[in-house]
Amino acid sequence: MKELKLGMNLSFFISLSIIAFTLLVLDALIVSERISMVSFVQLTLSAAIMFYIVTGLWAIFSGQSRVIICNQGVVYHSLLGQKHYIPAEEVEKISVERLLWFSYTKLYLTSGVLRIWSFKPNLAQQQSLKLLGYI
Repeated sequence: MKELKLGMNLSFFISLSIIAFTLLVLDALIVSERISMVSFVQLTLSAAIMFYIVTGLWAIFSGQSRVIICNQGVVYHSLLGQKHYIPAEEVEKISVERLLWFSYTKLYLTSGVLRIWSFKPNLAQQQSLKLLGYI
Protein backbone atom coordinates (compact mmCIF):
# COMPACT_ATOMS: atom_id res chain seq x y z
CA MET A 1 0.00 0.00 0.00
CA LYS A 2 1.50 3.33 -1.06
CA GLU A 3 0.72 6.19 1.31
CA LEU A 4 1.03 9.88 0.52
CA LYS A 5 1.13 12.22 3.49
CA LEU A 6 0.18 15.65 2.19
CA GLY A 7 2.41 18.55 3.19
CA MET A 8 1.41 21.58 5.21
CA ASN A 9 -0.15 24.38 3.19
CA LEU A 10 2.08 27.19 4.45
CA SER A 11 0.42 29.87 2.30
CA PHE A 12 -2.94 29.09 3.95
CA PHE A 13 -1.53 29.71 7.42
CA ILE A 14 0.30 32.84 6.25
CA SER A 15 -2.96 34.16 4.78
CA LEU A 16 -4.79 33.54 8.05
CA SER A 17 -1.99 35.30 9.94
CA ILE A 18 -2.27 38.33 7.65
CA ILE A 19 -6.03 38.46 8.20
CA ALA A 20 -5.61 38.27 11.99
CA PHE A 21 -2.89 40.94 11.96
CA THR A 22 -5.02 43.21 9.74
CA LEU A 23 -7.93 42.88 12.17
CA LEU A 24 -5.63 43.83 15.06
CA VAL A 25 -4.29 46.86 13.15
CA LEU A 26 -7.81 47.99 12.26
CA ASP A 27 -8.81 47.64 15.90
CA ALA A 28 -5.82 49.75 16.98
CA LEU A 29 -6.80 52.46 14.49
CA ILE A 30 -10.38 52.60 15.77
CA VAL A 31 -9.74 54.15 19.17
CA SER A 32 -12.61 55.54 21.17
CA GLU A 33 -13.32 56.35 24.79
CA ARG A 34 -15.47 53.27 25.20
CA ILE A 35 -15.13 49.83 23.66
CA SER A 36 -17.38 49.63 20.67
CA MET A 37 -19.07 46.52 19.36
CA VAL A 38 -16.99 46.63 16.16
CA SER A 39 -13.79 46.63 18.19
CA PHE A 40 -15.01 43.70 20.27
CA VAL A 41 -15.92 41.70 17.16
CA GLN A 42 -12.55 42.44 15.56
CA LEU A 43 -10.62 41.37 18.66
CA THR A 44 -12.72 38.23 19.10
CA LEU A 45 -12.36 37.22 15.46
CA SER A 46 -8.63 37.90 15.50
CA ALA A 47 -8.19 35.84 18.70
CA ALA A 48 -10.20 32.97 17.21
CA ILE A 49 -8.09 32.98 14.03
CA MET A 50 -4.85 33.05 16.04
CA PHE A 51 -6.11 30.19 18.23
CA TYR A 52 -6.92 28.17 15.10
CA ILE A 53 -3.46 28.87 13.64
CA VAL A 54 -1.65 27.88 16.84
CA THR A 55 -3.66 24.69 17.41
CA GLY A 56 -3.47 23.73 13.73
CA LEU A 57 0.29 24.20 13.52
CA TRP A 58 0.78 22.41 16.85
CA ALA A 59 -1.24 19.43 15.62
CA ILE A 60 0.66 19.34 12.33
CA PHE A 61 4.12 19.55 13.89
CA SER A 62 3.27 17.00 16.60
CA GLY A 63 2.06 14.56 13.93
CA GLN A 64 -1.52 14.41 15.18
CA SER A 65 -3.05 16.03 12.12
CA ARG A 66 -2.31 15.01 8.58
CA VAL A 67 -4.00 13.82 5.43
CA ILE A 68 -3.04 10.40 4.12
CA ILE A 69 -4.06 9.30 0.63
CA CYS A 70 -3.52 5.69 -0.37
CA ASN A 71 -4.98 3.15 -2.78
CA GLN A 72 -7.55 2.16 -0.12
CA GLY A 73 -8.88 5.67 0.51
CA VAL A 74 -8.30 8.96 2.30
CA VAL A 75 -7.78 9.57 6.02
CA TYR A 76 -8.00 13.10 7.41
CA HIS A 77 -8.72 14.97 10.64
CA SER A 78 -11.54 17.51 10.89
CA LEU A 79 -11.30 20.96 12.45
CA LEU A 80 -12.33 19.50 15.82
CA GLY A 81 -9.71 16.73 15.65
CA GLN A 82 -12.01 13.88 14.65
CA LYS A 83 -10.44 11.27 12.40
CA HIS A 84 -12.38 10.47 9.21
CA TYR A 85 -11.86 7.71 6.66
CA ILE A 86 -13.20 7.84 3.11
CA PRO A 87 -12.95 4.57 1.16
CA ALA A 88 -11.42 4.69 -2.32
CA GLU A 89 -14.76 3.72 -3.86
CA GLU A 90 -16.26 7.05 -2.78
CA VAL A 91 -13.39 9.18 -4.11
CA GLU A 92 -14.02 10.05 -7.75
CA LYS A 93 -11.20 12.53 -8.29
CA ILE A 94 -8.62 14.59 -6.40
CA SER A 95 -7.48 17.94 -7.70
CA VAL A 96 -5.29 20.78 -6.47
CA GLU A 97 -7.09 24.08 -6.91
CA ARG A 98 -5.75 27.63 -6.59
CA LEU A 99 -7.54 30.53 -4.95
CA LEU A 100 -5.72 33.85 -5.15
CA TRP A 101 -2.17 33.05 -3.95
CA PHE A 102 -2.58 29.66 -2.28
CA SER A 103 -3.49 26.11 -3.24
CA TYR A 104 -5.82 23.66 -1.56
CA THR A 105 -6.77 20.04 -2.11
CA LYS A 106 -10.24 19.31 -3.45
CA LEU A 107 -11.72 15.80 -3.14
CA TYR A 108 -14.64 14.96 -5.41
CA LEU A 109 -16.74 12.35 -3.60
CA THR A 110 -19.89 10.52 -4.60
CA SER A 111 -21.72 12.45 -1.86
CA GLY A 112 -20.26 15.90 -2.60
CA VAL A 113 -17.03 17.87 -2.54
CA LEU A 114 -14.53 18.09 0.32
CA ARG A 115 -11.99 20.92 0.43
CA ILE A 116 -8.86 20.48 2.53
CA TRP A 117 -7.34 23.92 3.07
CA SER A 118 -4.44 23.28 5.42
CA PHE A 119 -2.78 20.48 3.41
CA LYS A 120 -1.69 20.13 -0.20
CA PRO A 121 0.38 17.65 -2.23
CA ASN A 122 3.72 18.69 -3.68
CA LEU A 123 4.56 18.03 -7.35
CA ALA A 124 6.06 14.57 -6.72
CA GLN A 125 2.97 13.58 -4.74
CA GLN A 126 0.73 14.81 -7.55
CA GLN A 127 2.57 12.44 -9.90
CA SER A 128 1.98 9.60 -7.43
CA LEU A 129 -1.73 10.52 -7.30
CA LYS A 130 -1.83 10.17 -11.08
CA LEU A 131 -0.30 6.70 -10.77
CA LEU A 132 -2.89 5.74 -8.15
CA GLY A 133 -5.63 6.93 -10.52
CA TYR A 134 -6.97 9.82 -8.44
CA ILE A 135 -5.99 12.61 -10.84
